[in-house]
Amino acid sequence: MNRRNIIAAGVAGLSAASITSASAQKVDPSNPELEPVRALLKAHHDAMAARDMDGVLATFAEDGAIMGTGPEEIWSGKEELKFAYENFFKGYDKGEQDFESDYRIGALSDEMGWMLTSGTVSGKLEGADFALPLNISLTVSKSDGAWKIAAMHFSTIPAEEYA
Repeated sequence: MNRRNIIAAGVAGLSAASITSASAQKVDPSNPELEPVRALLKAHHDAMAARDMDGVLATFAEDGAIMGTGPEEIWSGKEELKFAYENFFKGYDKGEQDFESDYRIGALSDEMGWMLTSGTVSGKLEGADFALPLNISLTVSKSDGAWKIAAMHFSTIPAEEYA
């Protein structure tokens, strides 16, 4: 699996992660902001799986950004995010990715939240199965009453180094 495909798999795995966990919970499950943040992550996942560029971009804040594992893997603003996702969409078979989280931790206030999660992203690329470890960090913020992804970082070990 090449670097572009690893990055695509990483971003695809994001939305399966929840902002709470039994292993390390800092978010009050009764917090009314929790469900809208979960809905935001689901919207990102659904749009990613469908390769729906408008849907993906709608989940990001106006100046939202993502950062990958390697040097210069930073994309910010709608045009750079669009460029990144056009390439991410090429890295997995449509609808064929999943993320299983082994550990999650996060916090959520009325206007901002963060999450760290670690697990395994799996899926298919050109019909071939793949599975890789994945770490994700995410910051969400509220803008005009709606939750948006402000920043996301993901990292994984390349397949040739992971055995």
